[in-house]
This record gives sequence, structure tokens and C-alpha cells, in this order.
Amino acid sequence: MLRPPGDALGAAPASQSDQIEEGSWRVIWHVVGRPLIVGVERQVALQFPKAQMQILWVDGVVKSSSKILAEMIERFGPVPQSFTFGDGIDWSSSLREALLYVELPYWLMVPPGPVNVSWAGVTFDVDVCSAWMEVFGSRVTDSRASVVYNGPWRPDAWQPPEGIETGLAELQLQWLSRPCKTVILIKTRAHESAFRKLTELDPPRATAEQQAYWASLCEAHLPVVNELIQRYRLVTYDYVPYEVSPWDVPIWYIRYADAGYRAVLVPYKEWDAKPVTVEEPDPPDTQPGMRQFEYTQTDVLSASSSAEATPGEFDLLDARSLMERGDYTGAVRRTVTAVEAVLRWALVRELEKAFPSGEAEERAARTDNDFPGRLSQWRKLAKPAISQPEFDEFEATRKVRHEIVHRARRLTHADRGRAQRAVDTGRWLYNKIEQLPDRTKLRDYGVLKAAGRSALAPRFPPTIDSVGITINPLA
Repeated sequence: MLRPPGDALGAAPASQSDQIEEGSWRVIWHVVGRPLIVGVERQVALQFPKAQMQILWVDGVVKSSSKILAEMIERFGPVPQSFTFGDGIDWSSSLREALLYVELPYWLMVPPGPVNVSWAGVTFDVDVCSAWMEVFGSRVTDSRASVVYNGPWRPDAWQPPEGIETGLAELQLQWLSRPCKTVILIKTRAHESAFRKLTELDPPRATAEQQAYWASLCEAHLPVVNELIQRYRLVTYDYVPYEVSPWDVPIWYIRYADAGYRAVLVPYKEWDAKPVTVEEPDPPDTQPGMRQFEYTQTDVLSASSSAEATPGEFDLLDARSLMERGDYTGAVRRTVTAVEAVLRWALVRELEKAFPSGEAEERAARTDNDFPGRLSQWRKLAKPAISQPEFDEFEATRKVRHEIVHRARRLTHADRGRAQRAVDTGRWLYNKIEQLPDRTKLRDYGVLKAAGRSALAPRFPPTIDSVGITINPLA
């Protein structure tokens, strides 16, 4: 039996947070998941424009940030002068066997059994599991926070152990089973301290550190999963399977020392409900209002059209989405395509100032296979306020794209920083070529756009040696 991560009902919640400042705005997005048998608790805190007090809606009670901080100091002691995320884990603790389980989004048409998978010069013990199942308490959730069992299929129907059965009975809840598609098991090693039972004296970040370790451990083994998938594809030419990213396999289970833990690779996948915003109470002594967060309204969607997009804009959007889904290879490719497309569009606009529309298009078409020539011609005509280092940065990104297209290079999680740099600098260059301030503002501003982003999920770096993969502290 696998339980959700944590020690017991009411254990200290894990949190992911992001702070963004823009003028007088200071917004803190706080998503909390408590390891209950059923459901996941959510909180969102917002400070309002020019307000001095941040409010939090906690278990139906409004608390100021200063009061919460005072309570934490009383419980955990003074705020440390400095600390490093992860220092709550004893990195010198022993490495013990850990079993990683992940369900693929499709079937591998092979019988269950062991497979020796070699990756980066190391052979990993991998198993294609027999028929597998998940059991949910009360309701089925994408986050799997309500899973009370993950294991072999029980043809005679699963029955909860005594402890869980009592808890479900007290809450008058039923359980629901779901058969899984192909489940892969990987044997690895993990630090004992990353799975220690936390106490009330541990700082709040201790839970987040452990969960970041679990996610880092699982994500570091994603290339091993993909090596197995690629072998299967090559041997079978099955049309359905594909390389998976964290978005495709966001939930993993870990068995360590006879206990089970849930690892979440993508924060967004923890959202079983739309986030809510807390509105400033009016009058001040009343409870604040709460509503679901909205980026836009339906009437705005009715009035807009995809035809309004600048050439390459959807590739730009794809690049951002692919970064969140963990497809760093695709993100770099789309970024380069976006800039090349908008440059052609911008060149035509400049040529139309001197030539008829048809002739301008013909002149631009002559550069379709000559990006450096197109760029040089546009810079000569438009005289943009763009520095040479910005163009040099994009040329470096084009070289990465060239390696991807012509040398079959694949970017892994270890390359995420390089891919993010390519996407960000490519977008900034796109904005300057496009020269549409309203579109730039929409893309690059907005205090809540960072909520749930994968880039905000902390990760500990992995290393690989002759024994396998090991997770390490932040440098």
C-alpha cells in the first residue's frame, strides 16, 4: 500500500511560492497541498495595489502576513540570517534502495518483465510491471493527492487496510479503482534523510525540500524511461508511443523503506481546481471575498480572432508552453521559427515603404533561404535599436537549433537553463523586431503569469557514475 507523501493527517503542508514585484504591486501566490487521504487543500494570497497589509485566508480565518510571521518565529525560532534550500537534508546520510514507479500515457505491447536499459554508460534495472491499478478515496484527482493505493491489480477487488478503512468509514467515503496503462519500475538509490519523518520543530521549508528531492530523483531518471521507449519504438514501429516529458508523466510514486511517497514533477498538475483570488474586504472588518482567478472574459474571446496574430506568434506561444511541458528541444526549435517568421514579416513592411506590395513580397522571397542576408537587409532599412550582442545571442540559439535538426540533439532537464535562456532572449528579440508595444506588454507583464510554472519548481542537481544516479545539494 502506498500512502500520499507526508507523515499523517494534518502533517505540515508543502508549498510552492513565487514573489513578483511590479511598481506598487506585490503578489505572492501560495499553493498548498496537505497530504490528506482525500483531496488537496488550496490557498492563494494576494496583496492589493498600494495596500500595506498582505492577507491570507487560512482555514476560514483572515490573517495578516505580520501575524503569520510572528507565529512562525514563536514556533520555529528567529528567522535565520541565511540558509540554502536543501540544508534540511543530511547529504551525508546513507544511500539506500528506492523504487520509482511511473505510469506511461499509453501501452507498451510487451509482456511484464525485466529490461536492462543502458544510458550514459550505466545499466539500470528496469521492469515493465504486470497489470497495475490506482485506488482513490472519495474522488479521482489528476494530482493523485487522493490516491490511497498504487500497486498490482486486484481482480477480486481491492480492500483497504484497517487504518485507511477506518478513516474512510469515519468520513463516510467510498473508494474508486482505476486500471493503469503500462507502469515502469526503476531501481535506484536515495538519501535516507530525504525520507525522514519530520517533526513539528522542523522549519516549514523542510517538507518542500523533501518533495523537491523526490521530484528531482524521479525527473533525473526520465532519460532512462525514454531510452526504454525509444528502444520499443525502434523494435516495433508502434505508431502510438512517443518520448515523454515531465508534462506527460507528472506523477511518480516512490517506495522507500516499506513506505510510499508521491512525487509531482509539474506544479500545475497539483491544481485539481482553478485557483482563487482573495479580494480586499469592504468594509475592512469583514471577511474578504473569494473568486476564481480569470485571465480574461468570454466577451473578449468572442471579439478576438487568431488571424490577428503576428507571423510567428503562435510559435512563440508554443515555445513557452513546451518549456512548461518539459519539451526543451521543441521549445528551442519553435523560438527560432518564431523569430525567423517575424523578421520576414518586418522586412516586407519595410520594403512596402519603397515598393508596391507585390514587389516587396517578391524581394523578401529572395531571402527565404538566406537568413543572414534577410537580417542584414532589414537592419539596414529599419535601423532598429537592437544591440549586436542581442543578435549574437540569437545566432547562438540558431546553432543549437541546427544541432537539434541536423544532428538529432535532444535537450534534457540538465539543459533546461540553456533552453529557457534561448526562449526568453528569443522572445525579447521578437518583441523588438515586431515593434508592437501592446503585444509586448501582454507577453512579458502580468503578476500572475508565473503561477504554477515548472521553472519555479526547485530541483537538486543529479550526477551519474558507474553505480547510477545520485541527487546532490545545490552548489
